[in-house]
Amino acid sequence: MNARFATAAAALFLALPFTAANATDRKDAELAMTEAGTTVESAERADAAQYAATDLNDAHDMLSSAQAAYDHHKWLDSVFSSGNAKADANLATARARQHRAEAATAEIEITVRSLREQLGVAGEQP
Repeated sequence: MNARFATAAAALFLALPFTAANATDRKDAELAMTEAGTTVESAERADAAQYAATDLNDAHDMLSSAQAAYDHHKWLDSVFSSGNAKADANLATARARQHRAEAATAEIEITVRSLREQLGVAGEQP
């Protein structure tokens, strides 16, 4: 009985990597592409095309790769490309937000400097 159990356990252990590799199916790929598409759209709304065009273009390219893999029933490749598209879109969004934050900070610094000059107050330079 122990020999059968050991054999079954060994067979299960050897089969797990193949099962995990095939665990990604069409629905997983669809979900990943939908999430990536939504993230790319969000990046576009964040003006990433203006401030992070390269990253946004990479996201679009990866989303196209995900769609191509999906069309060829390569579910796992589609999921991976979707994940890359989502990461690139998130990066583009972050860079666009960073640019807007830096611009707002510069505008505030100019305003503060102007107010100090009007009041005749010497301020420390950042």
